Amino acid sequence: MKLGDLLDARLPRRAGSQRGALAFPTDPAERNRWILAAIALGLLIYAYGIDKTCVANERALSLFGWLAGYWGTGADFAHGWVVPIVSVGLVVWRWKKKLHALPMESATAGLGMVGLGWLMYWVGVRAANPRVMAVSLPVLLFGLIWYLAGWKWAKELWFACAFLLFMIPLNFLEARVAFPLRMFVTTFAVKILNVFGMDVMQNGTAILSVKNTFEPLDVADPCSGIRSLIALMALTSIYGYTTMDKWWKKWILFLSCIPLAVIGNLARIVTIAFVAQGFGQETAMPLYHDYSGYIVFSLAILCMIAIGSLLNVHYRDLVYRWTREEVTTPRPAR
Repeated sequence: MKLGDLLDARLPRRAGSQRGALAFPTDPAERNRWILAAIALGLLIYAYGIDKTCVANERALSLFGWLAGYWGTGADFAHGWVVPIVSVGLVVWRWKKKLHALPMESATAGLGMVGLGWLMYWVGVRAANPRVMAVSLPVLLFGLIWYLAGWKWAKELWFACAFLLFMIPLNFLEARVAFPLRMFVTTFAVKILNVFGMDVMQNGTAILSVKNTFEPLDVADPCSGIRSLIALMALTSIYGYTTMDKWWKKWILFLSCIPLAVIGNLARIVTIAFVAQGFGQETAMPLYHDYSGYIVFSLAILCMIAIGSLLNVHYRDLVYRWTREEVTTPRPAR
C-alpha cells in the first residue's frame, strides 16, 4: 500500500472526530445553551471590563480597572491578582474530578439568581459603590451556571464563584475593625510582657517601657492583624475546601483563621518588644519588624495545616486499633 493510500485510510476518521468535537451543536437545546452562554459572556465583559462605571482619582474606570488599581497599590491587596487564577484552577480541578461526567441540563430556577446578580449590579452602579458591583459578579456567575448547566454543576462550582469575593479590597474594615484589634493586641501584649518581667505599661495603642529601656512601640493599623486575617481567610477556605471531607470540618478550619491571625500578630508584637529591649530599637524596628511578619505568617500557615491534619484523623478507627487485643489462636496439639 502506498503512503498516500495509508494516510487517506486513516485521516478521515481522525479528522471527522475532530470536526465532531469542534462543530456547532446540532441539538436545539444545546445550541440555545451555547448561544445564551456567549451572549452572557459578552454582557459580563462589557459590564465589568469595558463600561466605565467606577471613579478613582477623578478617573472613570471599569470595575476590573478599579480592582486592578487597588491590586497594584502594594502587598496589602496584591493577592487580588491571584484570586481569579485560583478560581479558574478550581473549575479545572472540579472538571477533572467530577464535572466531566455530569450532564448539562438547563434549570429555570437559576434565573432568580441571575436576576439577583443584575439587581445588585444596578444598585452598585446607581449608588456609585464598586464593591457592591464586585459582589454581584460571583452571584451572576453562579446564577448563569445554575441556569445554563443545572443545579448539579452549580453545586460543584459554587465555591469557585464564592472565592472571587476575596479579590474585593476590604480596606474599609480597617476603620471599623483595625482599631479594636489594635487595642486588644496592645492590652494582651502588655500583660504578657509584664508576666515576663518587662515592666511596661499601655498608653492607648502604644507600649511604654517604665524604665525607658526602649522607645514607645505604637501598634499601628498595619499591625492590627486585619490584613493577615484576610489573607488567612482566603488560605484556610481553599485549604479546607480541597482537603476536608465534612462541611463541619471545613467551617472549623475556616474559623480557626481568626485566632491564628490574632495570636500570630500578638506574638509578633511581643517579640518586637523583647528584641527592642535586648538588642536595641535600631535592630527591633527596621530589621526585625519588617521581616517578622513573614515568619509569623509562615508559622500560622503551618498551624493551619496541623489543624487540618488533626481534623482529618479518624479517631474512632485510631482508638479501635489501639485498644484491639491481638488474640493468638493456639495451635492444636499433634
